[in-house]
Amino acid sequence: MEFAEKLIELSRVFDITVDSLLKPSEIDELSVKTSILEQKQLLAREQKRSGIFKNVMYSLAVYLTFLAVSFVEHYLFFALEQELWGKPVIFAEFLTATVIVILIWAKSFTHKSTSPL
Repeated sequence: MEFAEKLIELSRVFDITVDSLLKPSEIDELSVKTSILEQKQLLAREQKRSGIFKNVMYSLAVYLTFLAVSFVEHYLFFALEQELWGKPVIFAEFLTATVIVILIWAKSFTHKSTSPL
């Protein structure tokens, strides 16, 4: 049986016109739009998770670098027997690391707010 004959038989069985069998229904269009919207939402959620993960990793790297620099300074100044290393230096370095972390997070928030979905 040819395709046209099958269409004619289907239209007789369901008592509808052949053109209604050939054109897409509103339900099909709505399901396609819903599927596209769901995919966009999943993509946006995944991008948000990825951005947060990257920011956490960058923040961790900054603070680990701060910690490593602090240990190196402590070892150097202890080996040289100088008392230049103290609480003010550590505090200043910690504040610098915190400012860098704040800038990383602020940049990611301003970048997300200007990008269209």
